[in-house]
Amino acid sequence: MTFQTILLETMMPFGQDDFLLVSDGQVIDHRISNQEESDGTFKLTLLLDRAIELERCYEIVLPDQERLRVLPSQIVRTMLFDRKYSYEGPLGLLFQEEKIVLYVWSPIAERIECVRYDQEEQEVETKELVRQERGAHRLIVPRQWEHSLYRYRVTTYLGTHEIVDPYAKAVSTNGRFGVLLDIEHEIHQHFPHREKRPILIKPTDAILYEAHIRDFTVDPSSGSAYPGQYLGVVESGTVSPEGRTTGIDYLLELGVTHLQLLPVHFFTTTEEVSRRPYNWGYDPVQWFSLAGSYASDPTDPKVRILEYAEMVERLHAAGIRVTFDVVMNHVYIWEHSALEHLVPGYYFRYELDGTLANGTGVGNDTASERFMMRRMIVDCLTYFADVFRIDAFRFDLMGIHDIETMNAVRAALDAIDPTILVYGEGWDLATPLPHRQKATSSFASQMPKVGHFNDVFRDALKGSTFSETDRGFVSGNGWPEGEVRNGMAGSITLAGQTVGRFPEPTYSINYVEAHDNHTLYDKLMLARPDLDERTRLQMSRLAQTIVFLSAGIPFLHAGQEFGRTKGGVENSYNAPDVINRIDWTLRDRHARMVDYLKNILQIRRMHGGFRLHRANQIQELFHFLPMRAGVIAYEVEAVHSYDAWQRTLVVHNVTMESVEIALDHNRWNVHAQGERASVTPIEKGVARIMVLPLSTTIATC
Repeated sequence: MTFQTILLETMMPFGQDDFLLVSDGQVIDHRISNQEESDGTFKLTLLLDRAIELERCYEIVLPDQERLRVLPSQIVRTMLFDRKYSYEGPLGLLFQEEKIVLYVWSPIAERIECVRYDQEEQEVETKELVRQERGAHRLIVPRQWEHSLYRYRVTTYLGTHEIVDPYAKAVSTNGRFGVLLDIEHEIHQHFPHREKRPILIKPTDAILYEAHIRDFTVDPSSGSAYPGQYLGVVESGTVSPEGRTTGIDYLLELGVTHLQLLPVHFFTTTEEVSRRPYNWGYDPVQWFSLAGSYASDPTDPKVRILEYAEMVERLHAAGIRVTFDVVMNHVYIWEHSALEHLVPGYYFRYELDGTLANGTGVGNDTASERFMMRRMIVDCLTYFADVFRIDAFRFDLMGIHDIETMNAVRAALDAIDPTILVYGEGWDLATPLPHRQKATSSFASQMPKVGHFNDVFRDALKGSTFSETDRGFVSGNGWPEGEVRNGMAGSITLAGQTVGRFPEPTYSINYVEAHDNHTLYDKLMLARPDLDERTRLQMSRLAQTIVFLSAGIPFLHAGQEFGRTKGGVENSYNAPDVINRIDWTLRDRHARMVDYLKNILQIRRMHGGFRLHRANQIQELFHFLPMRAGVIAYEVEAVHSYDAWQRTLVVHNVTMESVEIALDHNRWNVHAQGERASVTPIEKGVARIMVLPLSTTIATC
């Protein structure tokens, strides 16, 4: 496998003897194997008598001694390049008893040096890395270098740049330098007895809760002594102004199984010491490193690591798993990326005309289909799963990635713990990857054990995300009733009743609100300004109840259960705290709705009929019943003969009128009606049930 051809584009034709090809002062024998003209541009293909060495400089020398540098910009995006330079050896830092070994990958680098700095960011010394096989470079330094700051000085055909190691797992304040820190040793020292992952039998047992670390505790109403910090998330004993639980105690009371935190990759738009300006963190720079703006001391590289590890440990001790938000579909500024300086043109995706792809909408798309980009994604996730014991990974804009990468991620995580969840946004985005290779919801069946946010179910319930005033099923639009039925059945196919989009219910992440777009409360305000507050809250409660009782995996955005508002701001990624913070006084004001939804979640957890995880189970045990428009009823039979609820009837009524339903005997018990829900019967031995307007009734026998 060798590269022996060079493609040139000129404005005039050239003969064989019209120029020289030179590398490092040596003339390289070649011949013109092809020359084509198109629209006044001449394309020459040069065939060399030897293999091209990408780390060397090649120049065309014209008769007037003008020199033109040959740039290997397109070679790095060929399958041949990937096969020749795919590298599976170590990358990043390897700590041994008396030495530290540094590895970095760049087949085209002419020179890579490690520059060591002291704590005052003054250069101390420089050592050159030695080229290894398949484009890797290695440097061995004494263990005494530990805790030093370091960067790589990389020389390619684009010049010389200093970069932070893309595999750096520790960084200094604001990510200016990598830090030679043995993370695994530090974590083991501070946490010698690690907590086990909380038990998860099957994916549909999960209840996902999404929160932003700063939002969760920054408002004084949270009662936190660590507002906006990692440790604030796990601070126990905090209460709202009226004395109700907040923080981790609230999560335990609510009954969630997973806490999904918005990005903790190191991102650059928030200055870490001042913690300003606000940003969600979807502008990653260092994927293996952690954000310091959530640490008690952003200036100490160890603090962010140990506090994040402590947060995960304490969540595990409380019985809550942790979801990591993966943002590896793009980088913040492509031109400043360490990846682009190491291997220009390789890590990012390009259109046919040579321009950068922009399916993400932020100026660049990473090229997961290339071996070393795919490897970096897998390496990053397995690092967090292994070292920090992360329990689930949510992929931002998963449709930018390719199916093979998602399957590689799933296989690597299965080797660590098969109960680790993987799910993401399977949107079909305009990135130049062949359609059938995209990790979109359309090809869910090709990605076993990978979940997808069910945006069809979401919009059917509350109205289109792309239209502020569009109404959904719960807010007065009867047209999406079929899609709502699909969602209730886990979006799998029930003969003659639903047309599913997923092969199994475990693929469906069911939700009505996430950090993106309007909160459910704000959406209902915009779509139904004609209604009073009480009616809109009934609609909100009903939409959430439908999600919580549907087959699949339920997902909540923090505060939706007590009417969180962002003041009508749709995209609050950089809005101030007053918009984004969780106002725990709403938890007091809407305590009855919180208690109701808490009980609905408890009903889901206690009865297996709401957590069916196979399509054939739903096809056998789940049955829709004929009802008038605006009323959906279904019965679920027990999975096991010993289940206390052998038959469960659920009726959702989105109309403004009460609906009375006659049952087949008088031994039914009612567990939810109107504003009340309970795992113990609120009414026993009934033969008829009343389903109040904008509410759910649950009856069992």
